[in-house]
Amino acid sequence: MSRLVLRNSLVVVALLLSAMFGSQVMAHNRSQSYSSWQLTDTGVEVLFTVKAREVTRLPPLEGNLLSLDALLLAHLQQTLSVTTGQGDCLASGTPVALSAAPGYVRAKWSFDCDLSDGAVLGIDSFFSMAPGHVHYARVAYGEELPEELLFTESSREHAISLKGGPHASFYRAFTQYLLLGVEHILDGADHIAFLIALLLLVRRLRELVWIVSGFTVGHSVTLTLAALGLAVPEIPVVEAVIGFTIAVVAIENVGAVSGTNRQLGYLLSGLLVLLGLVSSFLGRGLPLLTLCGLLVFSLAYLPLSTDERFAIRMRPLLTLVFGLIHGFGFAGVLTEIGLPQERLVAALTGFNIGVEIGQLIIVTGIWLLVRGIYHSGVIHNRRPWLDATSAALCSVGFYWFISRGFAPVY
Repeated sequence: MSRLVLRNSLVVVALLLSAMFGSQVMAHNRSQSYSSWQLTDTGVEVLFTVKAREVTRLPPLEGNLLSLDALLLAHLQQTLSVTTGQGDCLASGTPVALSAAPGYVRAKWSFDCDLSDGAVLGIDSFFSMAPGHVHYARVAYGEELPEELLFTESSREHAISLKGGPHASFYRAFTQYLLLGVEHILDGADHIAFLIALLLLVRRLRELVWIVSGFTVGHSVTLTLAALGLAVPEIPVVEAVIGFTIAVVAIENVGAVSGTNRQLGYLLSGLLVLLGLVSSFLGRGLPLLTLCGLLVFSLAYLPLSTDERFAIRMRPLLTLVFGLIHGFGFAGVLTEIGLPQERLVAALTGFNIGVEIGQLIIVTGIWLLVRGIYHSGVIHNRRPWLDATSAALCSVGFYWFISRGFAPVY
């Protein structure tokens, strides 16, 4: 009877875990927007960029059912503000739509006022439709180092000053990008899910150190390459493949303990072939070359992972390879808002360290939780717990993989 209760409890835990991550799927499908503010003593010009799918959240305008540009322009008029000690700055006309990259909508707007004593930027855009929305703003003034600001539902205003100096600029760049790195990984449900899946098999601290080191090396390499513009990944493809990495690690967890990774590898390969056929039929989805690469990996790796010992021994290498993919995901925000060329080293170093701090917070929490569960005596057999948690993570990973891979481009 106790076994039945335990198994039923684990099923409930798995469902709750799925629901928890499922509720964050849209949030981590990056409900984000970006802006670039150019300040002068007499006014400010803002360029606002957002993914087209975010604009579809906005209520339709009367008589306008198709134009995403019109939706965004109307929304910005209601949600952007610049305020000084003398009051609200006057808008110079109305926002103007600009050409944008595929899948994005872009607009420009100007405000006239005296900014010599500083100002307060207010951004309410999209928070009422997506409470988890995050806005990244880059504010530039003359020869001063651009300032990076983070707007959230609870922080919709930021004060800016036109006064600064070289030392303040260097420190500001480092600290701003460090905080941006911490926030970026802590806000990433898919990166957290990946780390949870990685640590489920870990029993020893030495194994943990090697796994985390592999992931750190991998994502640091591609993060740096992408941030410097030396590699230009397709971010939608990267986000989809990140979901695949979660599913693969979760599958390996189950297969390594049960000795069924060979069969699971063939099953996964069949699913990838099916997705390739569907993609070809629909004329959309992940590139065929990407699916072929994932197919080769599945056939080459999973059948070799025959037991838990092999999986643990190979996991640092696996995390290094998958870390390369996650690094491109981390770099997504940097490619959108850019890096200050005058303080490139400070900004990139700060962001990297911020990601590592966030990763350390997550890994420490997961490690203590898993160790506590396994050693509490509440669960005498870790197998059902591991299977249920891995199954939930696999489901979430595949959801991200398929939904992101076949997401429409507006």
